Amino acid sequence: MKHIPHFMLAVSLMFFVSCNKTETNYMGEVNEPVVSSAQVEIEPVDESPTPPPLRGGAHDDIPDLSGAQVIVPDMVKGKWKGVVFMLEDKISHEITEHTVNIGDEWSIPNSKIKVKTGTFLPDLLIQGTVFTSVSNELKNPAVHVIIVENGQEVFKGWLFSLFPGMHSFEHAQFAITLKDVIPS
Repeated sequence: MKHIPHFMLAVSLMFFVSCNKTETNYMGEVNEPVVSSAQVEIEPVDESPTPPPLRGGAHDDIPDLSGAQVIVPDMVKGKWKGVVFMLEDKISHEITEHTVNIGDEWSIPNSKIKVKTGTFLPDLLIQGTVFTSVSNELKNPAVHVIIVENGQEVFKGWLFSLFPGMHSFEHAQFAITLKDVIPS
């Protein structure tokens, strides 16, 4: 009977050693030892660098690009006449299309909202704080808009045809997306 504690100690040591041993299965593949969280020392993660400043408001994830530069290449200048917006009234569920010339302002019917269209880029590329088009093909169409309600700016940014939900205009009643463009 006095050999039982020694026997149990030996079995326990063999068990612990076998749990940390690399083994080979019947197909010759190496099975890595299982590591429990008790065996791993976790080091704290270093703080990441400070992110760029944010605009605030509904789009807190968008960096401040107020000083951004828009470059319209010669191959794009004068090639596009207008854009077609799709307007959804979230209350009545009515969806309408509205064609607006680039540079013009459009008033949303039965509201105090005005949409001013700015630069249109058919193949938008953003490099740092520079917005430009890498071709005149409709690969990533985007139009810059300024939306004003009751005389106050409520949105200033880009509407993307291929990604209508990306940084979109948020309003309780209306959703505006870029549906199409009109060539010159």
